[in-house]
This record gives sequence, structure tokens and C-alpha cells, in this order.
Amino acid sequence: MDIDRKPEALFTEFAKFGFFEDSLRIEGLHAKFDRHEFATHAHDTWAIGAVVSGAKDISARRGAKQVVSIGECYSLPPYRPHAGKSVADHCEYVMLYVPDAEWREQCEVYGVDPALFLSAVPKQPLLARQLASFVSLVLRHPDMLSKWAGEWAVFCETILSPYSHVQSVRSSAALSRVSRDPAILRAHDYLREFWDKNVSLTELAREASMSTYELCRRFSAVYGLTPHRYQLVLRVMNAKSKLLQGAGISEVASDTGFSDQSHLGRHFKSVFGLTPGSVVREVARARGK
Repeated sequence: MDIDRKPEALFTEFAKFGFFEDSLRIEGLHAKFDRHEFATHAHDTWAIGAVVSGAKDISARRGAKQVVSIGECYSLPPYRPHAGKSVADHCEYVMLYVPDAEWREQCEVYGVDPALFLSAVPKQPLLARQLASFVSLVLRHPDMLSKWAGEWAVFCETILSPYSHVQSVRSSAALSRVSRDPAILRAHDYLREFWDKNVSLTELAREASMSTYELCRRFSAVYGLTPHRYQLVLRVMNAKSKLLQGAGISEVASDTGFSDQSHLGRHFKSVFGLTPGSVVREVARARGK
């Protein structure tokens, strides 16, 4: 993947997904879009990405922009709300999805504050190429990565060691989006416990002992998503987890509270940019079926 190439006249949208597993699972995505817009969502992992060509706006708020352009890398901590749309004629990018504990452990090894990766950094084509190269490895040779964890360790050394001498100006507390408001925390925990149930705003407001208006206002201020949107994201993330475990699409749609496969597919693509079927095919390929 050449991050210095010029945009082509015509583009074909695609999303390629893969993963490797050893003691943990790390996922990779290589995608290109010109018209697709991601709904506001979050991931339960770190999302570490680089723009290969074009540019995109990842801001979750209307009117505000957080544009990442060709050659730039960025990182989002777990449960950080964001969206995505092309701001040029297209955007091609790569992403790694890394479990929180694993990424923090790797950062600690090299004395790097994870907060350094919270937003787009100055243009770094070399770092972007290194990230694109590793994602390509995840997509094309996941079996090799599963057999030798050293490949992942070497990659982390490559991208993190240059930052080991940099002191973060941000407090580590800036990484936390956990509310200290016990009422909002109760609502949050309730949604996480009953993510697959039809939880109404009235029911959730009763759990938090406040009006529905106050609940929506305070919940959104803390988590960046409305309670309804937060529960939808939880359902989609759980759907992805079940698909990766080998469950069928129809079964997953039913188990995660969607009315049918089409309903699941529409929201799944709005969050991940790929269809449930592409995940099922990758799982089958990884298992040699």
C-alpha cells in the first residue's frame, strides 16, 4: 500500500477484514470509501489507524471536524465515540483493533503514554506505511502471526520506541470517560447488563432516578452517545464477537436483538464498514473451511 500515490479518477469501495489469535485477538481492516458514512459509534478496543490516500473526518459531532489526511495516523481509546466520512473524493485507510490491556501493556514496555495516540499526529508517512504493512500481514498471513507472537512484538517496538522519550502533556485521567456520577454509572451498567433487552428510556431513567430528559443530557455528556445509541453499539459489538466465534448470521441477529439479518446488516455496516457475511467468510477461511 503506497500512501504517497495520487488519487485515481475512479474508485471502488471495499472493506477487507481479518484477524489473528494467539493468547489474544487482534483485528485488521483495510477499506476505501467515497460515499459511505459511518454512524456515530465506538469500539471496545483501541482503534489505531492510518490514512493511505484521501482524507476523512472522524468527528462524532455535527459542525466540528477532526480531519485525518494521507500519511497521518491516529488512535482512539475504547468506547470513544467517533464517526467517519470522506472529506475528499475518497478515503482509503487501515485500522488495527487492539484489546485495551494489551495496548496499555505494550505502551508501558516502551514508556509511552497511550494518550499520545489519542488524536491525529503530525503527518508521518513512515509510521503510516509501517501500520499499513502490518495490517496487510494480518489480512494475508494471519496464520503466520498466530504461530509467532514475536511478529506483533516487533511491530509494537517499531512504532512505539520512537515515542519512548516523549513526555505526554496530558494526564492519564484524560483517557477515562467513566462517570463519577453514581446515577449515570448505574444507567451505564444497566445497559451493559441488559444490552440484548428492549430497555426503554423510561425504564433506564427509573434506574437512574431522574427524568428521561435529564438522563439523555447527562449520559450523552459523559459517554458521547445517547443511551439508545450506546445500547445499539453494544449490540453490534456483541454481534461481531459472536460471528468471530463461529455463529451464523441468522442466529446472531436473533441473539443480539435485531429483527432479522437485514436489520443486523444495516447497523453492522454503519459501525464497521463491512457486512456480517465478510466476517463469517474470514472466520471460515481462518478455520480452513
